[in-house]
Amino acid sequence: MELEKARAIAEELKGLLEPACDRIEVAGSIRRQKPFPNDIELLCIPRFVGVDQLDREIGALVIQRVLGFRRNKLGSRVYGPKNKLMLHIPSGIGVDIFSTDAECWSVALVVRTGGERTNKRIAYTALKKGWRFRAYGDGFDTPDGHIRCSSEREVFEAVDLSYLEPEERE
Repeated sequence: MELEKARAIAEELKGLLEPACDRIEVAGSIRRQKPFPNDIELLCIPRFVGVDQLDREIGALVIQRVLGFRRNKLGSRVYGPKNKLMLHIPSGIGVDIFSTDAECWSVALVVRTGGERTNKRIAYTALKKGWRFRAYGDGFDTPDGHIRCSSEREVFEAVDLSYLEPEERE
């Protein structure tokens, strides 16, 4: 799908889900400004008012046939507390909705923006230093303790990599 069409759908979904989130951002290939994104990725911090409001809102969009459940490569439905594979029914494009928390936001935004080569480069550079990149956490585990990253820039700089803007990432 062309970038502008995918971006419009992503922004529409973001607007529909925003009231159920403390924070929400379009990530993935749309954030990297790839000309033809294969899917839409949204990163969210769900709002909890007794129950997960994001789950409630997604459920409403399923009932309205805006979103449907999508199966992974193994044929299983993936809908858990952190990862939800959905389908935007009107357009047919896949929608991946990822949940995190405020402490892990910066790392999650780097990982969910990608691309795959950038993420592997961060993880491999950390491994060469004897560290472990916590892709679902808030930074790096090192022999000298934990490094918490509170910005995307800090994720890159922690492993001595130059910061890359989303559109520069591969």
